[in-house]
Amino acid sequence: MLATLEELGVTSVVDLGCGQGELVGELLARPRFARVGAMDVSSMALTIAARKLKLERMPELKRARLHLFQGSLTYTDKRLAGYDAAVLMEVVEHVDPPRLEALERVVFGHARPSHVLVTTPNVEYNVRYEFLTGMRHPDHRFEWTRAEFARWAAGVAARYGYRFAVKPVGDDDPEVGPPTQMGVFTRDQGF
Repeated sequence: MLATLEELGVTSVVDLGCGQGELVGELLARPRFARVGAMDVSSMALTIAARKLKLERMPELKRARLHLFQGSLTYTDKRLAGYDAAVLMEVVEHVDPPRLEALERVVFGHARPSHVLVTTPNVEYNVRYEFLTGMRHPDHRFEWTRAEFARWAAGVAARYGYRFAVKPVGDDDPEVGPPTQMGVFTRDQGF
C-alpha cells in the first residue's frame, strides 16, 4: 500500500475504515504525506487508534498533519474531500452488498480523490488456509473472486470516470491467485 501511494506521488491520503490505525501510523512516519485523514465508523476503533498512535504525546508538527474522525462510508461527508488519495484497505467486504452503491457514490462520486486504492480478500485463495471454514472474518458480508472484483472495479471506473488496474497483494499462486487483491483507481482528468 505504502509503495503504491509513493509511486503515485500523492502527498495527502485519507484512510477510510482506518480501524486501529496501523496504516495511519505508517503514513505519519513518512513526512512526504503532509496531510493524513483517518476515518472509521467505530468510535472504539478510533479510541484504540488514538492510543496506539500516542496522540497525547505526538509532536505538534506531526499531530497537525493528522485528522482522526468518526464517519460512515455510506453517507456524504465533506471531510472526505480534498485528498490526493483514498485508501479502503480490507473495508469493502465489511459493507452489506446493497450499501456498496452508496459507498461508491460517497468515495468516487463525492470525495473524488485523484486515486482510490481498494484491497479485499481473494476468496479463491481461501482453499490455501487449511483450517478456514467460511469467510476469513466473521464480519465479512462477502468475499469476491478475482473475476468478481475486476467486474466491480470496471463498473465503478466506468460510472465515475476512473481508470483502474488490479494488482496482486502477496504471493500470486498460479492456481488460485494472491491472498489479497488491490484495485488502483486513477481519475480521468477530463471527467
